[in-house]
Amino acid sequence: MPDRLSAPVYNTLLALGTETRHGWAIMQHLAELTDGAEELLPGTLYATLARMLESGLIEEARPPRNDGSGGPPRRHYRATAKGKALAQEETERMRRWVNVARRVWQPGLAR
Repeated sequence: MPDRLSAPVYNTLLALGTETRHGWAIMQHLAELTDGAEELLPGTLYATLARMLESGLIEEARPPRNDGSGGPPRRHYRATAKGKALAQEETERMRRWVNVARRVWQPGLAR
């Protein structure tokens, strides 16, 4: 993976957090986390999940016990330690850039 995570990869890791979720739940949770400001469309999400599985950022997991959707079986995913670490590094990288932007655009707000 590159030094910087793409938006779909980062957003997927955020939506997974420490939970196990299936694809639809990942899309829904991201929308909830961002009050609808960000979304992952199915085509983007499932291509992203395939790449993340291949690179070891996520792994398939057993469905949670309370996942009684009643529908067909779904593939569930969880972030790996590698995925969580890279998401945390990306968060820190973005935090530094936000601080730079504050110094440039709003010098009184820099922390």
